[in-house]
Amino acid sequence: MVAIMAKPVEQTAYDDLVILAKSQASALGRLYELYYDRIFRFCVHRLFNRSTAEDVTSSVFLTVARTMPQFQGRTEQDFRSWVYTIAANLANAHIRKTMRRQRLMENVVAHRIEDRQGPEGWSSLDWPILYAAIRQLKPDHQTLLTLRFFENMDYDEIARIVKARPATIRVTLHRILRRLQEVLQGDLGES
Repeated sequence: MVAIMAKPVEQTAYDDLVILAKSQASALGRLYELYYDRIFRFCVHRLFNRSTAEDVTSSVFLTVARTMPQFQGRTEQDFRSWVYTIAANLANAHIRKTMRRQRLMENVVAHRIEDRQGPEGWSSLDWPILYAAIRQLKPDHQTLLTLRFFENMDYDEIARIVKARPATIRVTLHRILRRLQEVLQGDLGES
């Protein structure tokens, strides 16, 4: 008879780094180095403004530094979900409290006209129109789009960040994309 043994979950160096970061500043500094660019990019895509994204990203890592000793996660994946949750919450709070949506989009249009370069294959998109269409969505829906298409996260990870089921995220994103298509077709005069 062959005994079936459960394969132990392997602890990675990054998982160890997360555990060490709860008590060692150098380990927390390493996590900062690993995640700063990712969180900054998320904030730029979410807020459409580099300087605002820098401010929010700084707030994210100040929050992480202040609350890391109480962080309950034990893996790099737990940390990643946690830091993106903080970033999404702070970006949404920033939008609600300090910026009117219309002023935000005027800045987007001005900056995107100057800088039309994007990821390979995306440079031909009309970014001002796309961002104007995204702006018409609910803030939570904007966050889901950003996590999925700008941060390339899978449904499971997005579900952990927004505290929902992966199936719910899939259905919601499908509906969001359908709504975004309707908005874009309306803006472009198509039927």
